[in-house]
Amino acid sequence: MSLTPPSRAEVEQQFQRLLSGEVAQDEVDRWAHRYIAADVEVVDPVVWTALGRLHGIDLPGWPDRGWLHDDEQVAGWLEELRGSEPLPPADY
Repeated sequence: MSLTPPSRAEVEQQFQRLLSGEVAQDEVDRWAHRYIAADVEVVDPVVWTALGRLHGIDLPGWPDRGWLHDDEQVAGWLEELRGSEPLPPADY
């Protein structure tokens, strides 16, 4: 079975679930990892960047911080994703 790249909406949902506490960092990391590890052809550079950020979201921070990337940084990435221009229609 071939893995289809996630949409921007699916990626956005992962950010939202993470920020709301619905899922843990390791679950979101595994979700993103499956696309990266499968070498899925992600045409949308915004989705590819977001997947790269979510893959590794469970990296530990310094001893006085829980995670390398805090909620403020993750929320900024979500806003960046939401503010990105849509892709132009394919011309084929």
